[in-house]
Amino acid sequence: MNENEIQLKVQALVDGELTGREAEELQQRINNDATLQQLHERLTQMRGLIANSELPRPLPESGDFYWNKIAESIEREERAGERIAKPTPANRWLLRWLAPLAGVSTVVLLLTLQQPTAPDLGITLSSDHELELSSDEIDVMTYNSDDDSMSIVWLDYSMDIQKDYMELWLD
Repeated sequence: MNENEIQLKVQALVDGELTGREAEELQQRINNDATLQQLHERLTQMRGLIANSELPRPLPESGDFYWNKIAESIEREERAGERIAKPTPANRWLLRWLAPLAGVSTVVLLLTLQQPTAPDLGITLSSDHELELSSDEIDVMTYNSDDDSMSIVWLDYSMDIQKDYMELWLD
């Protein structure tokens, strides 16, 4: 047992929550350990202080009468829950199902009616099936020949090679 478990057992002993055999074993252990004796004494003193300083609170009614009122209220709530619920009118049923359905269909309709515009990539298609893309860094040309069943893609990457950049690149 670790120290925390032993302290909890001592507290349970002071509160009278241990069985006879457990209480005897723990009492022997307390008698052999000075720190456990000190803990037991402090907890016993604290329990006495709390018990002596607590003001008695008289109930306005007897305990049995109080618990009977609680039992009656529980039974009353159970009986109220057993009552058959009135059937809801058809218009409430329709409203419950049609309102979300109308919302979902409106969203779907709006999404399908939007015409997304294609981004302008600077691609031109000439009459001889040649595709050309030009940017500052790379030129791409594609030629498709249906007769020969082939496509040719030409990539032209021209860069300005400076001496410092070339040395870093070759290292």
